[in-house]
Amino acid sequence: MGDIVEIGENYSAGVEHVPGLQHHIFDVCDGTMSVYEAGQKDRPVVVMLHGAMFDQVRFSWDQLFPFLSRYYHLFAPDIPRHGGSRPWAGNLSHARLVEILQKTFRRLELDSFNLVGLSMGGALSIEYASLHPRQVKSLVLFEPGGLGDKINLQFIAWLYTKIPFMLQLLSKRYAKMDQAALKRLLESLYVGGSKPTDPDRLVSILQDEIKGKRKYGERDLDDWQLNLIGPFRLRWHLLDRIPLLRCPTLWLRGAESVLVKQWEMERAVKLAIRNGVKATLKVIPRAGHLLPLERPLEANAAVKRFLSQVGDGS
Repeated sequence: MGDIVEIGENYSAGVEHVPGLQHHIFDVCDGTMSVYEAGQKDRPVVVMLHGAMFDQVRFSWDQLFPFLSRYYHLFAPDIPRHGGSRPWAGNLSHARLVEILQKTFRRLELDSFNLVGLSMGGALSIEYASLHPRQVKSLVLFEPGGLGDKINLQFIAWLYTKIPFMLQLLSKRYAKMDQAALKRLLESLYVGGSKPTDPDRLVSILQDEIKGKRKYGERDLDDWQLNLIGPFRLRWHLLDRIPLLRCPTLWLRGAESVLVKQWEMERAVKLAIRNGVKATLKVIPRAGHLLPLERPLEANAAVKRFLSQVGDGS
């Protein structure tokens, strides 16, 4: 399966210290994939996909991955150009990422699984489940991207993507920040009075991700995002994929999020229900887009309850 390193001690110190954790590194589609695996192998399989920009497995899933590893057999890939999944050449479009994930799952011999996704990872989860309905048993979607027709300040955002030097501005700026400044930046992402569970660990992970982007000359935004943003509206969305879903779906949103709007989530859920899929929207108060980090107790409980209800709990 490639290189495997066993690490891990307990459930309270982030992804890297989950008991029995294995870190797989192998080549797929002419690029390097990094996948974290944990949990007993005889338990139901859950695959977790993180978000875009400066995200990776160890960041977004810092709390949810250790919790779920007690009950499920987990696989969490670093999406290409994140974490240990480097380097990658060419345009990593939405379609190409889905193809890479398919071949990654095949390499891992994953025939069927529950799929959990956040933001970009949620969008990839919807696309993947619509294309492979027999493989995906259920979906948990934390504010998936690709649900709307436009974003705030659409034209300005599009202009931003057309100025080459702007696309590495954030990583250059963040690379110059010291630990204290990055900690303040991290805390600014939390809303509703929530605080990072372990800010020093999360800052260290952010520093690793910033270094990765700088080392390989990557842009701050993923190709997935750059390909999506047009001058007056988004170039594509997933509203035509949602009716193709065939599995139970839990949609989760932080009540104070500004990235994915409440009405967009409600529209998506209605689309799923209209086509006979069991779909539920749960809004968690005093949380924003980083819901699994901002309100880990509530997010962990909601995901576990849903997976139990669809028949894969323990």
